[in-house]
Amino acid sequence: MSNTIFLSYPLNDKAFGYANGNRFNLKKVRSICCGDTSNNSSFEMPTHFGTHIDYPYHFDEKGKNSSDYLAQDFVFSKIACISIEETIIDDYLIKNNHLNLSKIPSETELLFIKTGFCYKRLLPEYWEFGYGFHPETAAFLKQKLPNLKAVAFDLISLNSYQHRELGRIAHKEFLSTQNILIIEEVNLQEITEKTIFNEVIIAPLLLEKADGAPVTIIAKIQ
Repeated sequence: MSNTIFLSYPLNDKAFGYANGNRFNLKKVRSICCGDTSNNSSFEMPTHFGTHIDYPYHFDEKGKNSSDYLAQDFVFSKIACISIEETIIDDYLIKNNHLNLSKIPSETELLFIKTGFCYKRLLPEYWEFGYGFHPETAAFLKQKLPNLKAVAFDLISLNSYQHRELGRIAHKEFLSTQNILIIEEVNLQEITEKTIFNEVIIAPLLLEKADGAPVTIIAKIQ
């Protein structure tokens, strides 16, 4: 028996932006209680806020953007999850030796990486001291998982605030060099390494020629 759940966060102004930057802003422009015939709202937000996807164009002027992908690119059936123990991370960087892939099938297309920061999302620590990925991890993951199309994790960014220059290099390694899409700020509170996935759909807001976009993630799990 399967259960269908969301792995993305609702958009609101409670969450932090990267580097404590701009947040989601919802404004009511029409209201029935004020005499209007309908309720209507507008919103403003960065493309890289909340649960969102990074496209290669984010850090590569010649990289693929949102318009270069088909709907089928966001439907996954070969999915796995690994966890990283907080105590083994040194200097806020996730490196090859932190990624235990010994039990992960080589045909995996979508890899969830759970660090536990999903439980700290509304704390300042979430943006200020979140982990990042060392550039070396992109080639390592692709070598071990040659069919890998995307990584999704519970950090505010692939880029640690303490290592922003390395983070920019890591983005390029994942997105352009290894052709691995990045999904950041994923809600993995209900997910463990033992979770059995039947299917995951990562549905981006259809922005034209964008460098990133908010996504709704729907997972069918056993």
